[in-house]
Amino acid sequence: MSERAAGPTPVALVIDDDEDTLGLLEIVLTGAGFQVVTASNGPDGLALALRHRPVLATIDVTMPQMDGLEVTRRVREATDTYIVIISGRSQEQDVLAGFDAGADDYIPKPIRPRELQARLAAVARRPIASVTEGQATVAWAPAAADHARGAYLQLVVAGEPVGFPEDESRADESREEDGQDGRDGMLELGMRFVGSWIEFNGLRVNPSRDLLVVDDRLVDTFPEQIKLVETMLYAGTVTLTARQLALRFRGETEATASRSAVDDRAWFDAAMAELLTLVDETPHWPRWFRVGNGKLQLVEPRD
Repeated sequence: MSERAAGPTPVALVIDDDEDTLGLLEIVLTGAGFQVVTASNGPDGLALALRHRPVLATIDVTMPQMDGLEVTRRVREATDTYIVIISGRSQEQDVLAGFDAGADDYIPKPIRPRELQARLAAVARRPIASVTEGQATVAWAPAAADHARGAYLQLVVAGEPVGFPEDESRADESREEDGQDGRDGMLELGMRFVGSWIEFNGLRVNPSRDLLVVDDRLVDTFPEQIKLVETMLYAGTVTLTARQLALRFRGETEATASRSAVDDRAWFDAAMAELLTLVDETPHWPRWFRVGNGKLQLVEPRD
């Protein structure tokens, strides 16, 4: 166990029983502007987490004395540390177990330094220096979670009404097709709620931290695109028109609309084209989002 944390520089904690992995992570995180403390087993790592309250912790799953999932659960109960699980296990059930334990991200071994840097940059929402260039970035701090959106997701998970102000429009002449939005519709499509994440057939979004992952690939997005994906997922089995999606996205009704229906259709077409490209969606054989004729419908996963 090593302790080299002092002063205002943010602290990162590495818990791993493999010396090579521990050394690599220490190099990467030091180069990213952290002061790094390390532990080679769960109990020592937990003690360091409680003592230093690091802004970031990487935790291996398979360790002596206490496995990484238990360490993750205990660290999450006591701190708001951003937890990244590092593991040689990369099957879906392993990844989901990590998120269930309270992890914010999951990186499979072998670790690629540039991928780790990209993950950190996504969390910090700022560039992080390349270790290979011998540079360092100081005063790193994780992006603050959007607690309002996190609390909103918890309402959805609990089965509370989604409460879109546009819901009354479902009785008008542009009526949506029959279906159920909110949690019931999402569960019908096979979505899962894991911590702060919504998972849908290989697509994972963390609305409170503005993270989007597709098949374990971190997608470089803007916060507005994360919010759009979140709004789309909440539609469940309901088909939305471009106008209805735009109003839900902005939290408006027809009476309070700040844009015209024509403007919203133009926004819809442009936003959908860009988003579908980002997630590598195939229009003719969609995996998540069926878009056409100014309408959006979520795709039921195929067997």
